[in-house]
Amino acid sequence: MKLETKKTDNYSSVFWSFKIPFVKRTFRFHTILYKTPDEWVHGYSSRTEQGRYVLFQDYDNLDLEAIEQELKYLQMRFKLSDYYIFELDRENSYHAVCTDTFPMVKAYEILKETSCDTAFIHSIKRLQTKEWILRWHKKGERAAPKYLKTIESRYRNHLKSTAHANFLKMLGVPIKVTSGKGFDNCEKLGFVDYDTANRTRGKK
Repeated sequence: MKLETKKTDNYSSVFWSFKIPFVKRTFRFHTILYKTPDEWVHGYSSRTEQGRYVLFQDYDNLDLEAIEQELKYLQMRFKLSDYYIFELDRENSYHAVCTDTFPMVKAYEILKETSCDTAFIHSIKRLQTKEWILRWHKKGERAAPKYLKTIESRYRNHLKSTAHANFLKMLGVPIKVTSGKGFDNCEKLGFVDYDTANRTRGKK
């Protein structure tokens, strides 16, 4: 019998194989043991109080220059306003947020034209609450996403989310929120606390 093992921070993988001479066959088995999550993650929702969606984008393994080029293209293509970029504490990992609001189908259409993590883009179909979620707080020993820069735009074509803008302002983003001028004036924002298997919701 031959045994192989592989271990990462999140799981252990075990392969074993053995031969049965009289049937001239080799059997190979693969078992994965996942680490049960013990850290809760604090996230916020892309959905607005009116049932529209701001644009959340989660990038992994893509350098900042490429992301900036993509965001400028999206601004031109869809007449989007400013994008706000957050840096994560892993190399080439970023979040981007635009507070323009859209119906779910339109927001999904825009995200499908991005280089975002594929699972993140399509999570709207998987989650029963029909929302995209970004982490805003620390996760275990990992630091909270940190505001990095703004990709400015000359476009002001879409209604913006007041609740998201105010929350981003609390996170250090230099946003000017003007009541009644291009904003929806809604105050509630959805928050989600989750590990891999569990979610609890709240609004502030």
